[in-house]
Amino acid sequence: MTRSQLIVKVSKELDMPGGQVERVLDAFCEEIIHCLTEGEKVTITGFGRFEMRERKTKAYTNPKTKAVSQLPPVSVPGFKASSLMKEKILRGIG
Repeated sequence: MTRSQLIVKVSKELDMPGGQVERVLDAFCEEIIHCLTEGEKVTITGFGRFEMRERKTKAYTNPKTKAVSQLPPVSVPGFKASSLMKEKILRGIG
């Protein structure tokens, strides 16, 4: 499902104008991004948790030159689904 399709579906479900749903979705996503950049975790009960995860230094070999180098540690966003969400998906309820 694309962002546009999600907006249309929620708009129909809530009987709201698509532009209004789009603004809510944008604000929702921006707030999650803001929290993650501040180092906060975002937990949505029944849905899951967004958090930044630290990737350790990693060695890699360039296949073309065979040179061995190190990738520096980096933080990446991650998501962990709640047990309720997992249960609903397994039961096919959504």
